[in-house]
Amino acid sequence: MIREFSVKAKPTNNKARVTFVTLLSCAGLTFGAYLVMRAFEVQKSGLFGLIPFALVIIAVFIYTKYVSPVYYYELASDSEGYPLFVVRQTYGKRTSTLCRIGLSEITSLERETPSQRRAHKTPRSIMKYNYLPTLLPSFTYRMITRSRYEQAEIVVEISDEFAELLKEYIKEARERQIADEDDY
Repeated sequence: MIREFSVKAKPTNNKARVTFVTLLSCAGLTFGAYLVMRAFEVQKSGLFGLIPFALVIIAVFIYTKYVSPVYYYELASDSEGYPLFVVRQTYGKRTSTLCRIGLSEITSLERETPSQRRAHKTPRSIMKYNYLPTLLPSFTYRMITRSRYEQAEIVVEISDEFAELLKEYIKEARERQIADEDDY
């Protein structure tokens, strides 16, 4: 029996927060240096003035991708009772559903190290989604899904226990789908 529940994905390290604060600090320092250069009328200080803006842009990207959002991985059922894997993202009070796939559509769920994740090449015809709360996590899981609408690879950061439970539920969902198809 597939049980419905939700897991809040917590970052496994503070690299994103440290990177964000470091980038903002460096932006402040380079902006101060730019002002000093302008005060002493140093040549080409205008190009140097672009560096703080670039650092702020990178910091905002890190903040919106890793620091601010909260991810939830859920096992739920649709209106017909078929089990689903759902990924939700929360920014403040706003919650968005990012992913919703049937468990029977997941063909593979494999653990990856960072080097395996970097070495993996996703074919162009397959969509790729990353739902990672951590900047440079120590391990992730890659789901390969096949449905009548699309083929996709979904990278999530789940515990080994959750992955084993998910594998059991995927097997059960496939058996249920085969049994339902045989009834027709």
